Amino acid sequence: MSVLLQDPAVAVREENTGRHNYYSSEDFIQRDISMGTISLADQNRAAQVSESFITGLHSGIAEEIGDASSYLMYLAGYEWGMRNMANFSTRMRDEFGSGKTDIWAMNKTFVWESWWWPLTTQGFGGWALDLKLENKGIVVAEIFNSAVAQSMERAGKPVCHMYAGLFAGAFSYYDRSERSAIEIQCYAMGNGSCKFLIGDSKSVDAAEFWSTEGASASEILSRLRD
Repeated sequence: MSVLLQDPAVAVREENTGRHNYYSSEDFIQRDISMGTISLADQNRAAQVSESFITGLHSGIAEEIGDASSYLMYLAGYEWGMRNMANFSTRMRDEFGSGKTDIWAMNKTFVWESWWWPLTTQGFGGWALDLKLENKGIVVAEIFNSAVAQSMERAGKPVCHMYAGLFAGAFSYYDRSERSAIEIQCYAMGNGSCKFLIGDSKSVDAAEFWSTEGASASEILSRLRD
């Protein structure tokens, strides 16, 4: 397995394919063999990395700064999510909104599915978004084949802190209000998929407390629902 990591320092011009609902990976990933570069549809350069790179990155950061490494990966994901969503918003307005309609006026499910699909093509896994607790300000994202968890499957603890930050940043941008996120179920702990709870800091703090007390993802969601 390999994954494409974005390099926000280098920008390229995106071309509107106009294909709308019929996408392939080539619509989001452009490889220039002569230059040895990979460009993404969100105007960023990327590098293709292996599972060994992902494992080495996490273990190396943990060795340098200890327990703070998870927070560092979360912050990196948050910044990525904010920038990614800003670029995505522009693309959606140009492609589906005739340059006038923003994502906030579009169907929410359509917006989020359109946002995640390029990330699937880049190797970050498939997902399912659960909006049933949205009336309580909570969204649940389930990731299948997480690039991080698949690389660190024997960790025995949640490892997808970058994903949590990514969701927090993306939903903060979309909701135009600060959002936090936490992984409440992880493939690296023996689960079949990874689950993330996204919401305000109060809900996420409560979920984190219950998680440290040993509560399962379903128990945490049940308590928040009640």
